[in-house]
Amino acid sequence: MAGKTSFSSDKAKAALSKALPGSGKSTIMNSGYISPSSNAIFSQSAMVANSPNLGFSLISASRSINDEPILPTDRLLRYPLFEEMAAYPTLSAALNIHVTYALSTDKKTGRSFTIKPINDNEGETSDESQKIATELMDDIGNLINANVPSWALIMCVFGVSYIRPHAKPGVGITSFESSYYTLPHFVKEYSRGGHIAGFTGDHMRSNSGGTFTFADPWDLIPMKIPYWVPHSKNPPTYIGSKPYNLLNDPLEQDPVETQNYGTSLLEHSYGPYTNLCAAIRSLKATRNNASKIDRIFGINTSKTDPTNAASYLNQIAQALKRSSDLMETGARNGHLTPTVINSLIPIMGDGKGSMVIDTQTIPADIAGIEDVMIHVKQLAASIGLDASMLGFSDMLSGGLGEGGFFRTAIQAAIRSQWIRVAVEAFIYRAIDIHLAYKYGKVYPASKRPYKVEFNSANTAIQEEENAAAESKAGYASVIVTILDAIENNNVISKSETFKRLILGDTLKFDENTVNKLIKELASAKEENEEDENDDHMFESLKMMSQEEQAEFIKDLFKK
Repeated sequence: MAGKTSFSSDKAKAALSKALPGSGKSTIMNSGYISPSSNAIFSQSAMVANSPNLGFSLISASRSINDEPILPTDRLLRYPLFEEMAAYPTLSAALNIHVTYALSTDKKTGRSFTIKPINDNEGETSDESQKIATELMDDIGNLINANVPSWALIMCVFGVSYIRPHAKPGVGITSFESSYYTLPHFVKEYSRGGHIAGFTGDHMRSNSGGTFTFADPWDLIPMKIPYWVPHSKNPPTYIGSKPYNLLNDPLEQDPVETQNYGTSLLEHSYGPYTNLCAAIRSLKATRNNASKIDRIFGINTSKTDPTNAASYLNQIAQALKRSSDLMETGARNGHLTPTVINSLIPIMGDGKGSMVIDTQTIPADIAGIEDVMIHVKQLAASIGLDASMLGFSDMLSGGLGEGGFFRTAIQAAIRSQWIRVAVEAFIYRAIDIHLAYKYGKVYPASKRPYKVEFNSANTAIQEEENAAAESKAGYASVIVTILDAIENNNVISKSETFKRLILGDTLKFDENTVNKLIKELASAKEENEEDENDDHMFESLKMMSQEEQAEFIKDLFKK
């Protein structure tokens, strides 16, 4: 590209409008806050979902046992639950593992990805492509590299992460904003015909009057988990005088709020998470009950009159009561649990009465936690990891070696690939916005002279790629051996039917490739036969011009 040019933002917006066909005029305006107040994340219904009166009880108000906990379908109700789950140590470790392995950094450069030029058909890299890739890496590549792990973590928790790019005409993107104000709690995304049409939100206002406005599709860049299934009981909000019609031109319709806000990696962990929390609380309660000691004092009052016996019992009871009060006060202030409980029982001596005390104890049963481990394994499976990777390393048998688990867990590799696809789409959108503001130009996806390449030396994806490459190399060597054996056999090489059987039916080459191979191999064999029949005499003479040949022959006869 040429040097920097000066132009207004209108040129940049025009270039982006061509790249984002969903943009355009819209009658949709933000009618108010998404959340109930400007300084609150949670909607009122979401606050009800977190009410302490509901808790994690398996018994409803009607005394009927509930089934497995179900995650709400409304996204604003889910977000508080996702935040709570993401703070749980086991799930937090799982999310960090996925992000770390999907965006592993290079040991030399410290980057998780690089922007590289695309080679032409001849495998050459043009100076222009190299210049653009280097410029993009210097302008925004390093900035994205420094922040993409935290953006990806937000995406893994909520399913989508919105980033606000700040750009200047003639300069491009100068910074990215990801903060409290860009959380998906406050953003509504609209689409038109499968393309992003724009955004509304609690913190999107016009610069003139401060009223809510419909933002352009390049004002925010979504980073979404590319795995989403619409819910039949949660229809989108459609605003318009006519019903939505799939047969109409989508670019002529009003934008519709999308249902695709990504899919959180914690989507299917809510049930196992609540069950595990309940199981651990029950386990702790069992341990607390087993640690308590009941002491029963039997006081002999057989030889005392009732008045003195009552006074004697009262004195002892008051002393124990003061001790109990002090213990309770200490428990309240220090959050301690009393473990010794004293009780008084008057007994009759001299055979006039007797007392039998039956001691009941609750065993700690340290080994009996199979029910807890079931929930642990279910929680680990819901997040796509093995429990041995989440602090339960004693469950490993034999060991898998460094990175071995990630080669055996297809779910972990799938989630890593989801994260990469989302980050890659974000990077390309950021590059489009940067080039539009800097040069007023956006490359079509099929004509980009650059590409995003992730570093994956330590991930399962790279291990599988290496294994696949090695397998392909072995397969190629087998094909070469087969073709060489066919062509060197004078009988088989003359049978075109046999060649088609081997190349087409056995090696599964398409018909065009088979025809080209047979033709090229036959041509090459004819050339080899001609070379073998040629005695190569006067070969150097053929390379001379006619005048040089004549002079050579004259000199030869003179000698």
